[in-house]
Amino acid sequence: MMDFKKDLLLRSAARLYSLGIEVEAAREQLRKLVKKGVPYDSPEMRKALEEFQELDRQWKALEQEHLQLRAEVVRETKTAE
Repeated sequence: MMDFKKDLLLRSAARLYSLGIEVEAAREQLRKLVKKGVPYDSPEMRKALEEFQELDRQWKALEQEHLQLRAEVVRETKTAE
């Protein structure tokens, strides 16, 4: 069971990393739109903001799952010693 959880922990860490890259790309897109002077209430800006918020929400949810799983693995590792 422990190996399975460790594998899940590694997979979630990898997913967090790749999702983090997507979040930062979406954040950069927002910065570019602001720098270009695109109005905040424009459809283009709204779409970019919604995409960023969705990716950010996914990242935060996955981070919570990862931290809980990590705590379980650490607790089980200490118990097994």
